[in-house]
Amino acid sequence: MSHAPVYISEENPAPDSAFAPGELRHLAIGNRGRLLDARRTPITIIDVAPERGSFVACVDAFEDTGARWELGLEEIERFQFAHTATPATDATLAELQHSAAHFDRDLTIERDQASREDALSRLQQRRHDASAWLAARTSGLTVDVVEHISSREGHPGLYSLLDDFLTQHDLHDLEQGFTDSLVTNPRAGEIVKGHAIVLAELGLCDYRGKAPRDPDLFAGPWSRLRRADHLLWRLAFTHALWLSLDRNELTLYRAAATDGAFQPQRPATLISTTFSREVADSHFQGGPATRVAALWRQRVPLERALMTFLETRAMNQRFHEAEAVLLADSSNGAF
Repeated sequence: MSHAPVYISEENPAPDSAFAPGELRHLAIGNRGRLLDARRTPITIIDVAPERGSFVACVDAFEDTGARWELGLEEIERFQFAHTATPATDATLAELQHSAAHFDRDLTIERDQASREDALSRLQQRRHDASAWLAARTSGLTVDVVEHISSREGHPGLYSLLDDFLTQHDLHDLEQGFTDSLVTNPRAGEIVKGHAIVLAELGLCDYRGKAPRDPDLFAGPWSRLRRADHLLWRLAFTHALWLSLDRNELTLYRAAATDGAFQPQRPATLISTTFSREVADSHFQGGPATRVAALWRQRVPLERALMTFLETRAMNQRFHEAEAVLLADSSNGAF
């Protein structure tokens, strides 16, 4: 098992009493605050865009230093700010309140059975093609899954194979953009949301979340057609890879910790899990203010796996979480 710390954290963070709960009035460029996660990740507001119903926070510390999260205005409640933070002007606050009301719209897409059957048929053929493609290129390639999980490090040879595979299908740009966004913060920006919506339209899972804020979400290279192509080929590669390693199900963990009363998990189309009990335990431990925590372990059918750390370069650059990203299963009470 790896003995390196799972996450960087501040040794003696300031108490919550030194901060005020995040409100729209805190959305002034330059204001510094903290995310209400276990580590109280520090951030700075660097942009406010009422015309898009969003703001941008720059991460100021830890593994993701420098990352920029574009978040819906309603997400301000996930932060806290110094009592001395500069408040937005009355005119700006009124504009933000109007924007928040306009853009804070829910969207539900229930999976359609006919669309699902069509997508699964296409996926089955692509999985067959991916298996043949891998078989012709992995002779002599050694992959010790247990060791990779223990070290929380993927396989560079598999990164390269995935790059080649997706380049062959003219999808490498989508892979890079999608995984970069997913790894730093799946709720930031619109890229992950667009893929989640397309997954629901393919009938592979439901979508219950916020409506898009970006009118160009499906424009240009990020069209619905290309997103669907990326998702199906990506699923095919992941399934073919793990089947070649004699795994048709994955043992995965998930944990949650909260400072208040435990609430049911918010519905999500894509679910982040880990192969590593060590990573799950780190989430389970929470932080100084944690009141409730839960830990789950589950054997998951391979068909739910969109991508894993083993073959995904972006999952091994900033964080080392031995992650697997799953398609949601609304009938599954764990994850």
